[in-house]
Amino acid sequence: MTQKLFVFPGQGSQYPGMGKDWFSNFKAAKEAFEEASDFTGLNLKRLCFEGSESELRATEVTQPAILTTTVAIFRSLEINKTGLYAGHSLGEYSALVCAGALALGPAARLVKNRGSYMQEAVPAGKGAMAALVFRPKTDGTEKADALCREISALGQGFVSVANYNTPEQIVISGESEAVKAASERALLAPYEARKVVPLNVSAPFHCRLMKPAADRLAGELKSAPWTPVKTSYIANVDATLYSLENTLDKVAERLIEQVDHSVLWTQSLHTALRLEARRLIEVGPGAVLSGMAKRVSLGEIGFETVNIDQVEGFKNVQSQLGT
Repeated sequence: MTQKLFVFPGQGSQYPGMGKDWFSNFKAAKEAFEEASDFTGLNLKRLCFEGSESELRATEVTQPAILTTTVAIFRSLEINKTGLYAGHSLGEYSALVCAGALALGPAARLVKNRGSYMQEAVPAGKGAMAALVFRPKTDGTEKADALCREISALGQGFVSVANYNTPEQIVISGESEAVKAASERALLAPYEARKVVPLNVSAPFHCRLMKPAADRLAGELKSAPWTPVKTSYIANVDATLYSLENTLDKVAERLIEQVDHSVLWTQSLHTALRLEARRLIEVGPGAVLSGMAKRVSLGEIGFETVNIDQVEGFKNVQSQLGT
């Protein structure tokens, strides 16, 4: 029997005005913004609806803002929410909240702190990230891994893969000089990336340089008020499906590890496809994950994608999703 896969976006999907139409039309969305604001001390309604791009780009604001907007949208949806859950980086917290394993307020406070700790882990200018874009229908996974090993072995600094987004798009992260060297080398044989895009980020996420942030967040994650639920999610760190009915301490451990380890997103989508998920429903600001999903398949098997961001757009697809 085919399944639905609900996916939730991470940092970089934010935009000014996100969530405003849901807040204006749904009580559940209003309550979500109020709950998250109370727990974080941030005026998330003002930041999301009226904040500038620069305000929303501050990591300790971005993370709770995206989480809150995503959960506000999800709680407003009157559709059948049975299925698998997964989120990209920060989106893994949204997945867990929407699945019912963690309340929004504590989660918003966690990700606000997560953003602060990640920002403070590496001095400004010392870290960088870049997206390696390979030719269509090329699997760049092994090439990106080999490239990072080569640059690190040459003593040019530390660099590793941060995100396996699609077979054709791999994000690297590390020390600034190492990322620069890897970006230049990536365009040459044997790697032959089609292009390299430096990312406008404030820190080198999802690499070992984030270990101080993982250590600071560990106690908060372990003491969070986790709740068992009869839902399963696919974890970033190993692309494995886990039940949320028990051993929730292991969920915390995986989120700790996620801070300084790669996001196995392509592999997570492959896991979902093997579990017969065929409809991917992206909930939250932007449509990044829906776009990625169109580039991931198992042979001829792929996803039918739906993106739910704006109220009007949701009305157009609501009848397809079922109640």
